[in-house]
Amino acid sequence: MPSKMWRVVDLLDWTARYFQQHGIRNPRLDAEVLLGHLLEKSRLQLYLHFEMPVFQEHLTPFRELIKKRIEHTPVSYLTNRKEFMSLDFYVDERVLVPRPETEQLVETILTTKTEDFQRLLELGTGSGVIATSLAVQQPEWEIVATDISDPALAVARKNAETHACATQIKFLSGDLFEPIEAISTNGNTRFDWIVCNPPYIKSTERDGLSRDVRDYEPDIALFAGDDGLTVIRRLIAEAPQYLAPDGKLIFEIGATQANAVRTLLDAESAYATYELFKDYAEKERIVLASVS
Repeated sequence: MPSKMWRVVDLLDWTARYFQQHGIRNPRLDAEVLLGHLLEKSRLQLYLHFEMPVFQEHLTPFRELIKKRIEHTPVSYLTNRKEFMSLDFYVDERVLVPRPETEQLVETILTTKTEDFQRLLELGTGSGVIATSLAVQQPEWEIVATDISDPALAVARKNAETHACATQIKFLSGDLFEPIEAISTNGNTRFDWIVCNPPYIKSTERDGLSRDVRDYEPDIALFAGDDGLTVIRRLIAEAPQYLAPDGKLIFEIGATQANAVRTLLDAESAYATYELFKDYAEKERIVLASVS
């Protein structure tokens, strides 16, 4: 970045070209998000202040962000921010960056007709965006969220506190259903909903992932054995014993896993019905199964 008097428009143009030269997928968008983050302005505000000069106090940290981005550090890790369900969340390298597709899990739960009060369990909460979004939308619900990663749980608690629902969500550390026994007083803890965005990428597909994902996001939140079904297989098998009558299991799957998941569900007699929903790319990505 040569020495000169920089305006917002100049910085955005130069950075977008530089990102494009280094193979960054969304060069202009990333430039706008990173500069807006430093200047504490929205993308719209940047456009309204195109002629505004940017001085050294912001140029120096902006250069550092540019260096990290061309190394493919995800933008959300550089800004420590990701929007989910129209809410702002803190994210860093301890957790997976929330994807827009996962919003469908929350939307499906919210649009399914239920009683006013529901007990919901989220497995593998990560940054806590699902549990927190549901708590904000349904303050009367009782929510439990688990994760095998204590560092991830620290991020989830931070987000719950930010959105004033930390007392509504009980966070527990452990692998899938294991922590539930710790809150069970009679060995019969049941939930109306169990929701999970599990790891589902095949370990053999690692090299095909973008560097942003492969080199920075936590493996434990991405990979699930040679067929990508290690966690999903356990989820389908174990969930019925924790679901209340008419309880529902909802989870996300990979774009090519629908048939394999149908086979797993068909083999589990506890489920009365199930349905697969397509994402915005017309891929079957959301599974909703109900027990009798």
